Amino acid sequence: MEQIVISIGRQFGSGGRVIGKALAEKLNIDYYDNELLVLAAKQNGLAPEFFESNDEISNSLFGFASNILDNIGLGTFTNNMLSGDTLFQMQSETIKKLASEKSCIIVGRCSDYILRDNPNCVSIFLHASEEERAKRIANRMNISEEDARVKLAEADKKRAAYYNFYSNKTWGDSKTYDLSINVSKLGIEGTLNFILDYLKMRFPDKF
Repeated sequence: MEQIVISIGRQFGSGGRVIGKALAEKLNIDYYDNELLVLAAKQNGLAPEFFESNDEISNSLFGFASNILDNIGLGTFTNNMLSGDTLFQMQSETIKKLASEKSCIIVGRCSDYILRDNPNCVSIFLHASEEERAKRIANRMNISEEDARVKLAEADKKRAAYYNFYSNKTWGDSKTYDLSINVSKLGIEGTLNFILDYLKMRFPDKF
């Protein structure tokens, strides 16, 4: 079967991780979220901390570089080599390599934009009501819903800035994606089934 890559953009707390993992299990394909950072680091001979600290952030790593160089023994690296743009390019190559080798699910990291010329890339954006997202994050992180709302705003602002900066498109805009789904309306299971039905219709010979 020709590789199918599913790119999932998501609001923080919308259930993207749960849905992505369940979809990967249903389709028996690999799932990459934070795992992508580890893989990109390995392929480029860097410590994962470089990618983790710059994960979905549009600016450079200058602010934290001095704190980790000594810890990971990379004192010869220059600031240019630590730039966010350089790490984005490295991560982009990892995403393209994955897409050429296997069917998989990739969460965030501008993967839909990076694979925009791949006809077998399905781009999905998951969103949900603020109330539902706050409850989910409050339960997951054991914090108040008020604190959860603050984290929602911070995380989504960071993700939007990263996506808009590198893609020149608008994060969360329905026109940007093949599917934009309100998880609050369908629920986790309903959203999962909706995506599966879409894949069967779009790729009838592959599912």
